[in-house]
Amino acid sequence: GVCGSDLSCVHGKYYMPTPLVPGHEAAGVVVEIGDAVTYCAVGDHVILSTFGNCGHCHDCEGGNPGNCSVSMGNLSQPYREGDQVLYNFAGIGAFVQETIVGENQCIPIPKEMPLTAAALIGCGVITGTGAVFNRARLQLGDTCVVIGAGGVGLNVIQAARLCGASRIIAVDRVPQKEAFANDFGATDFILAEEGVDVIKEVKKMTGGGVDHSFEVVGSTQLLADCLQMTRPGGNICAVGVPDLTAEVTYPFQALHQNKNLLGIRAGGARPRKDFPMLANLYMSGRLKLDELISHTAGLDGLQAAFDSIKSGTEARTVLLPNG
Repeated sequence: GVCGSDLSCVHGKYYMPTPLVPGHEAAGVVVEIGDAVTYCAVGDHVILSTFGNCGHCHDCEGGNPGNCSVSMGNLSQPYREGDQVLYNFAGIGAFVQETIVGENQCIPIPKEMPLTAAALIGCGVITGTGAVFNRARLQLGDTCVVIGAGGVGLNVIQAARLCGASRIIAVDRVPQKEAFANDFGATDFILAEEGVDVIKEVKKMTGGGVDHSFEVVGSTQLLADCLQMTRPGGNICAVGVPDLTAEVTYPFQALHQNKNLLGIRAGGARPRKDFPMLANLYMSGRLKLDELISHTAGLDGLQAAFDSIKSGTEARTVLLPNG
């Protein structure tokens, strides 16, 4: 899958070392394993995880592999082009025919599941659904607003639907996103065009504010706005990633009323638990993944996929490196 984070690497937003192979949202078939590998076998169909966590520290043992220090900034140099070694983004570097990862980055899934759909689980799907399931822990009857109805935002929306949210308000600046949002479970849509006071509209629709607000764009201003549209005791969920040096400024009183500002990395994922669960939801027809795919292409379709992300009118392009 071609994700906004890959584009951020190209633009230098994430300050990654170069030369670097982007791509991190992937699924594939295991073609070779090392002597010590026991978790997967040759021929297994797997979703790749960006974590590459150690599996032994107190965070890993405590069920929070995303907090493992080994998985932070997970980069290695498994490729070579002539005499030049190349970095892999997020420990994967998926825009290739074959990649090399640690065994705990390979999560086996049913072979009946299409790899095009499975690939999305590794980033966009787990980031969105995990923000709801693992971090916000949205409850039956809760209300929420989702700012940004792109690939990740749509997964926030459908996870909120699966949890039984009574009201799911999607917000986006692109009119075409309304149909996507409604299809994935939004009950309301606000077009964030000039002159629209989104904070006022959300408060009006919910009688004072939502239980959970999800900022999925990566805008510090929108994250600050989320504090204003969340009721006392509610959760403000920072799902989107701005420039890594960005600072968020907000009035103290906006957070003071027992509100929870939640930092979220990859949906608070526990890949070995969450990835098979999401795959099973898809196989049982309860999780929309095929509907997220706008186009498929070979590796030569990468630039067009980046252009689609910039326009904001489509959900996801999935690359098929082997045709």
